[in-house]
Amino acid sequence: MFSQKKVRWLSIIICFGILSLGYYPTFAIPPVKQSLVQASNQEQKAEIIAASFSQPLVLPHPGYLSTRFSTWHPGIDIAAGLGMPIHPVTSGEVSQVGRDFFGLGNFVEVVHQNGFKSKYAHMGKIYVKVGDKITSQNTLGEVGLTGRTSGPHTHLEITKDGDYIDPQTILPDIPNMPASTK
Repeated sequence: MFSQKKVRWLSIIICFGILSLGYYPTFAIPPVKQSLVQASNQEQKAEIIAASFSQPLVLPHPGYLSTRFSTWHPGIDIAAGLGMPIHPVTSGEVSQVGRDFFGLGNFVEVVHQNGFKSKYAHMGKIYVKVGDKITSQNTLGEVGLTGRTSGPHTHLEITKDGDYIDPQTILPDIPNMPASTK
């Protein structure tokens, strides 16, 4: 039959093959106590104000907040219709365009002034390239379903000097998920 070494190599090859086809394993039950403790200790220390920008910040598109910022989720999810245009939160320069095989799918990263960066993920189509100078009037791409997602939305991450910040602290108000109509 098979030796342990052959079985081990075969299982590694099968796992790599499954991952290369787009399957992403989900750990469905994170330790609840640990996440609550980490989330409560993860308080933003520095005051970040929208006045750090020369122009007012805008939402990437209309929609509602479907997932908030936390230790486990370093951004926010704004649910919207499939194909809706995505705009940058403020002017900047496109620093990265790509595909993340571990969850984010198609994404665009924009560098803004004063050490801020924003990343837009799960995009269906991308309309910009690295080096493009953009304003909030430009369209980066469209809301899609790429990566690990359960519905059309934009995953938005904002960093300041490499540290994740809660985008809700500097963006205009985003409506919460609508109540069920049952």
